[in-house]
Amino acid sequence: MTWKSPFELAGSWYKGNLHTHTRQSDGDATPEEAVAWYGDRGYDFLAITDHQVYTAGGAFATPDLLTIPGVELNGPGYHLLAIGTSDLPDLAAQADAQGCVDAVLAVGGLPFFAHPYWCGQTPEQIAPIKRVTGLEVYNSVCERMDGLGNSSAYWDALLAEGKRMLGLAVDDTHWRHGEVGVGFVMVHAPSLTVEHILAALRAGHFYSSNGPRIQDLRVVHDGDGKPALHISCSPCESITFYGSASYGRRIYPLDGALLDAATWPFRPEQVYLRVECRDAQGRVAWTNPVFLEDL
Repeated sequence: MTWKSPFELAGSWYKGNLHTHTRQSDGDATPEEAVAWYGDRGYDFLAITDHQVYTAGGAFATPDLLTIPGVELNGPGYHLLAIGTSDLPDLAAQADAQGCVDAVLAVGGLPFFAHPYWCGQTPEQIAPIKRVTGLEVYNSVCERMDGLGNSSAYWDALLAEGKRMLGLAVDDTHWRHGEVGVGFVMVHAPSLTVEHILAALRAGHFYSSNGPRIQDLRVVHDGDGKPALHISCSPCESITFYGSASYGRRIYPLDGALLDAATWPFRPEQVYLRVECRDAQGRVAWTNPVFLEDL
């Protein structure tokens, strides 16, 4: 498998939130109000993911906002975000995390562990679970309520073990904690359809953010042909390359100026590289990982 940057593909970028609650479960807005709020603020798509309540693709959609199928499942010690399912997964499978993931896959969905830091779900508990698409690296409501919304250290622990996991930033909107419109994904797809958005999510053709924009991400080579990862972004105070253990690097200007690009070489010890771009307001954009064995 050879890694391909979404920035090198034909298509467009679309903004969306993949974790939203309404009055169908424990949210304080109706589905129609949720769709209107995000549509009015320039979002392209939204997944309504109420607890144990399935919302089909196209439900509550408007000419301004595509809706993606979704539901949040609640198991003992974990929550699982199910995106793109054709129906409600078997709720009886929730007693076991692997069974729940399998149930989501059985109805064509993408299973992401939701807010693992907030749930107290450790990397050691996640690692044995097979065929998980990823996890929420940032969850706005968990960060606002308890300071437990950033699961990036959990993500790195799993990636260092070679676990192929993508990272989402989401609002987990409940409409009462100031969490709305904070975490989002930017998905690169051929067009704005449910099928194309889901295919792009499955392929990892997206980045996550609560502010900064990523403008390019690609593998470049030095004069000796050695590969490095290059990123361009909106002005940020630091750009951090994460790899296994300490084989990454934070890059920042010593004079306090902002930077909009950085490059860091691949090394065999890294296993993977992913990038975080942090702006002057403390907001972050997260790329998905690039594994060395895919170069």
